[in-house]
Amino acid sequence: MNAALRRTGSRLGMAGWLLAVWLLLWGRIDALTVIGGVIAVVLAYAVSRLPVVPLAARVRPVRLAEAALEFAWDLVASSIVIGWHALRAPRRIQGAIIEVDARSRSEIILLAVTTSISLRPGTLLVDLDWDRSILRIHAMPVRSPREAGAARDGVLGTERRLMRALVTPDDTRPEER
Repeated sequence: MNAALRRTGSRLGMAGWLLAVWLLLWGRIDALTVIGGVIAVVLAYAVSRLPVVPLAARVRPVRLAEAALEFAWDLVASSIVIGWHALRAPRRIQGAIIEVDARSRSEIILLAVTTSISLRPGTLLVDLDWDRSILRIHAMPVRSPREAGAARDGVLGTERRLMRALVTPDDTRPEER
């Protein structure tokens, strides 16, 4: 896919997303609301430089469903762990800043990973070095190097699942495209 087509697809995707948010904010779908949303999107593009959203070259639906189920399981499990520690000994919960070297160079994968870990109870993105694909996360509870390694492995597992589900040009070798 050439760069101009990819940029156009990305802009249309962002426009569709903005229109969907507009409709959700209004809470109804009728001709006047849709026309107003289209005008708002056109104005947003005219007065600002909205970023180009990277696209996935290929989406694997089964792998994406697996990633979504594993994310749901991670939400439940981390909520239980954090809740248990908060009720048992709230003053003794220890956290750590953990550096994770991501394998992906794709902005869409890194964005999905950082969103995923920030939505989970007990983890939060602190810093992201886009150039080197290094994530710094705050994780809790972390009381030992072994638990820090487990938190790092959890982030890398999320990245691995998302890389299998969303094939991007930045992460594929030329012979795989």
